Amino acid sequence: MQFTSDIKVNLIQKMGGDHMVVAAAKVSTDGEAAEKMAYESAEGKAGLINYLMNHRHGTPFEHSALTFFVHAPILVWREWHRHRVGFSYNEESGRYKKLEPLFYLPDRERLMMKIEDWKPGRPKFTRCESDSVFEQLCSNLKQAYELSYAMYEANLALKIDPGLARDCLPVGIYSGCWVTCNPRSLMAFLSLRTHEPDATQISYPLWEIEVAARICEQILESGWPITYKAFVNNGRVGP
Repeated sequence: MQFTSDIKVNLIQKMGGDHMVVAAAKVSTDGEAAEKMAYESAEGKAGLINYLMNHRHGTPFEHSALTFFVHAPILVWREWHRHRVGFSYNEESGRYKKLEPLFYLPDRERLMMKIEDWKPGRPKFTRCESDSVFEQLCSNLKQAYELSYAMYEANLALKIDPGLARDCLPVGIYSGCWVTCNPRSLMAFLSLRTHEPDATQISYPLWEIEVAARICEQILESGWPITYKAFVNNGRVGP
């Protein structure tokens, strides 16, 4: 049995870039002539992309794509799968394979202690300053993981349906998933799954999904730098 706090997001493939945003937008005014823009640099087109972002003309941002392989605990997938528009998923199946005994434990820097005026709509936490509290948490989780996985293996040994045998497993177990999206859907994801005090709409995401979202954000910035800058400059509101 293994325990980890790692959450993996690897870019597998990428299609398009800022130039495709320009080309997709320009077809409305240039018609067939816009095709050549799909092969040209977007240099000098920051103003157009910023206009599209600011006025929420979103469809030009849909003509590119990213595919990630993500390995994260089920608790992350419970939230990520809520993003349905512009996302495609293929996830590891506990019906068809034995799930590996890899479980999530928080690292020491995770904010986890509820503050005094904690509210469900704005869940704020602070760092755990007590080593004993942190160690007790990890011990509790490990005990639960070990017991649940032992029960899972016992269920499998009974030769019953693996889709039923897994029902005793907690959301801390890891699962792998292919995730494909476009820049527009990814920006909508980032607007909700990252915490930025300067954002137009401040979000308070689960720590673990924000870890994954920040990796996705770096990839967006690298592949679509003009689009990303416009996203940030316009309050991180998806177009």
